[in-house]
Amino acid sequence: MEHITIISHLTPVEWKLSWAEKVVEDTRENMRAYQQTTCYWGHFKNDQDFVICRHKEFEVKSMSLGMYFTGRLEPHEKGSCITGKFGKKLSANIFLAMGSVLCLVALFGSMVRADREVMIVSAALFVILFLCYLAKPKKGQRLIREQLEKISFDEKFHGKKPPRKKRTMKEKATIKIEE
Repeated sequence: MEHITIISHLTPVEWKLSWAEKVVEDTRENMRAYQQTTCYWGHFKNDQDFVICRHKEFEVKSMSLGMYFTGRLEPHEKGSCITGKFGKKLSANIFLAMGSVLCLVALFGSMVRADREVMIVSAALFVILFLCYLAKPKKGQRLIREQLEKISFDEKFHGKKPPRKKRTMKEKATIKIEE
């Protein structure tokens, strides 16, 4: 897997603001709203770890074999450092691995019974599934890398502060006394 490191001049807070503008949060509501468009989906697992992928028009996200980038956003002396690697969705890897195992079982079973037709079909399907498992599409990696660079080097977010959270009347009226 290809490891990537991007050093951005944006601070982590600025980087997240840029992220919020360029990446669709992968919630159930957003999936329905953006199903018919090509965009970038993603979410933060915690304050630092995130996942991003490219969603194609009319593609079902849960059945996608596309590339995902799993990264980490950390503070850096120049701004922030984004590190991570490309991979496929875990469910896609499990599907391809299980399919390959079943093809091998069918292949060995057909060898024992000397059934040439089943042997040829299961061997061909095994090769296809195995190649899909090993394939890491360069175009998908390039597109996600370009999107990460757009997020990381967007000048309009440099020096920008996050919007201030509005406090409720109850929060404003609460007095904290510390001893």
